[in-house]
Amino acid sequence: MATREEYIDKIEKQLRSWNKEIDKFQKMANKETDELRKKFEARRKEFSKTKASLGKKIEKIRTSGEESFKKAKTEADKLWNDVSKQFKEMESIFKVKH
Repeated sequence: MATREEYIDKIEKQLRSWNKEIDKFQKMANKETDELRKKFEARRKEFSKTKASLGKKIEKIRTSGEESFKKAKTEADKLWNDVSKQFKEMESIFKVKH
């Protein structure tokens, strides 16, 4: 099992990577049809909301005691699964297209 800091670092590293990819997706979306651009924006908005919730949970993990950490980690894992799925959905918009 990863330590608290390893867990936080892993998530933050992946989120930074996804943010770079989303910037690329945004540039691609700007060149596409209104329909595709709207589809991307809707997915990006959903992703951003979940990512913000995950960020709050990570802050809680960072400052929590051991018992609180375990509970917050379980909640963060669910958010992580959600945000991962949302990223893949955004990514699929462009993989189908290209």
